[in-house]
Amino acid sequence: MFAKHRFWGLHSLIFARCLFLVVALSILFSLLAPPFLSFSNLDNIFSASAVVGLLALGGTFVIASGEIDLSVASVMALSGVIAAYVSQEVPSPLLTLLASAGTGLACGCVTALLINLTRAPSFIITLGMLSVARALAYIISSGLPIYGLPEEVTALGQGRWLGISGPVIFLVLSAVALYVLLHFTRFGSRVLIAGDNSRAARAMGINLHFLRFKVFSLAGLLSGIAGFVFMARTNCGDPTAGLNYELTAITAIVLGGTKLFGGRANIIGTILGVYALGVLQNGLNLLAVSSYYQVLFVGFVLIAAACLDRGEERA
Repeated sequence: MFAKHRFWGLHSLIFARCLFLVVALSILFSLLAPPFLSFSNLDNIFSASAVVGLLALGGTFVIASGEIDLSVASVMALSGVIAAYVSQEVPSPLLTLLASAGTGLACGCVTALLINLTRAPSFIITLGMLSVARALAYIISSGLPIYGLPEEVTALGQGRWLGISGPVIFLVLSAVALYVLLHFTRFGSRVLIAGDNSRAARAMGINLHFLRFKVFSLAGLLSGIAGFVFMARTNCGDPTAGLNYELTAITAIVLGGTKLFGGRANIIGTILGVYALGVLQNGLNLLAVSSYYQVLFVGFVLIAAACLDRGEERA
């Protein structure tokens, strides 16, 4: 009972921390850059953050299981490039989405198989997949963005339903599905158990190889969906899409309360972490701060979040 109260107390603390950060940053940038609070700018923050949010949602399960995936952004770029080609051949939104999601899923499956077969750390395998997927995106597209996508496809990334943009709808639906998956299914429980203590998980009869396969496949699937959303929103399949997004996604995950070394996850915290970073990057853009410094700030936030994570663990 004490452990349960401590769990929910910690989640409440993390939620309050992330919410405070979002509000504080919003107030700061609204004072420094008045256009920040305009509807068009806030809408742009929500839509632009949706892509990173999809990557972070998949990454939440990976990190909660005690693993790491550095390839999500490159897989997203590869998925978007392949989906762009498919959309030009068959202008069907559904088939284009399936092509993108299927590419991401295939990459996730390959990653998991390589980790299981080689028993190498996921850090090394996904670092290799980062390069492989990005290189394939460049090779397939000849290093050039693929423009001229059908309106039926781009409408899913640029259109609105009930006043909500397409990318945000993708993010919300994915977040709800993964929240249920994490908290109300045996799979979610096993992910947390494996991340907390792999030996205990093995003793309980959990097949860690199969669990790893499912976790990385899920992350790949979300990367593929993110690739579709990015492609539809920008109206091109870009091989350079998502550079440094893996850093932003991991920062949002840790900032949102998912334990860096596994065993604890927070889907709502991940979403708040994503939007906190979205507010930070958007505000810096409005202040004309160089993109190099923006990456620096994200790195500082990751270090701070990791320190808070260790401090909360000791407490």
